[in-house]
Amino acid sequence: MTPAGFFSKNLEGKNFSHILLWMPNWIGDVIMVLPSIQTLRARFPCARITAVVKSPADQILRNHPAIDTVIRSPYQKGKKGMTFAWKLKKYQFDLGVVFPNSFRSAFLLYLSGAAVRIGYGTEGREVFLTHALKVSKEKKVQYRVNYFSDLFSPLGLEQPDKRFVQYVSEELRENINLRLKEIYPGSLQLLVAVHPGTSKPERGWHPKRFGLLCQRMIKDFGAKIALLGSEKERPLLKEIQQNCPSDDLQIFCGWGLEELTALIGRCDLFIGNDSGLMHLAAMVETPTVGIFGPGDPRTTGPYLDDDQKVLVTKNYSCSPCRQKFFRECKPSVLGKPFCLEDISIKDVAEGAETLLANRGFFKR
Repeated sequence: MTPAGFFSKNLEGKNFSHILLWMPNWIGDVIMVLPSIQTLRARFPCARITAVVKSPADQILRNHPAIDTVIRSPYQKGKKGMTFAWKLKKYQFDLGVVFPNSFRSAFLLYLSGAAVRIGYGTEGREVFLTHALKVSKEKKVQYRVNYFSDLFSPLGLEQPDKRFVQYVSEELRENINLRLKEIYPGSLQLLVAVHPGTSKPERGWHPKRFGLLCQRMIKDFGAKIALLGSEKERPLLKEIQQNCPSDDLQIFCGWGLEELTALIGRCDLFIGNDSGLMHLAAMVETPTVGIFGPGDPRTTGPYLDDDQKVLVTKNYSCSPCRQKFFRECKPSVLGKPFCLEDISIKDVAEGAETLLANRGFFKR
């Protein structure tokens, strides 16, 4: 193994045959790494690229043409995690790239036995990396796609791909189309995906506003609404449905990420909070209205062309915050941070109308 601390100025002329990618923990971040992985594949067309990733993000990667092998990472801490990393040695990786910034993730990459190990030099991790990249204040607020792409700078890679590779199978697309015809009465001229879920309830826009927004989309555009969420979020989806009781709104609960990818790709518009599914919509190039409160769209906005996205935010100076609700700010009467509370139904509806007009849909 290459000793810790080894550093060659660059690796531009070096060839690698087996590359390990220690992927980020969040679905959105995993998706925002993909444009750089596509560039990596173009640079090393004959290399075997293996991704270590936590569930359920492994579902996104399993059929991606730039990745040969996906290994699901266990959630266990302590010795079980170290044993998992140690067992990766048998693959004899000659290059490893770690995307999470934790001390532990760099240590686990070191245990994997990868000869060259690239990552950001945060939290004293330099001892485990052969190529530790500096992190400035500016880099911490850099757009996430570029932040991840810069990790490949020692390899001399070009900029990340401008488009996501589309790889949903035709068979899955057809299956989703058949299911949609069974679920919705009448025509499906305009299908809108709505995702109200978030990693923390305080990050999410009001359920009642989502319901009233859905009413508006149905009335003004004749839209069919696909309300998306996990089984855990079913009560939230039911609450929204109560505010929009219509056969034109149907709940899609507990679907796997592969099916959701195909479903969102079939939709004409996606509306949702700053979340992993927002980035999934960007991955399948579905025009997206993203609702940003505590987050910053300049850092974590969807990877889409400007005419394919509207990012609704009040641009509070305290965003992005550390999201330790509500130690740093007072909640509204309805229990939301004011950066979300102040986003109206009109704000989101106007964003949706702009994107629909771009696609030739207009109010009835």
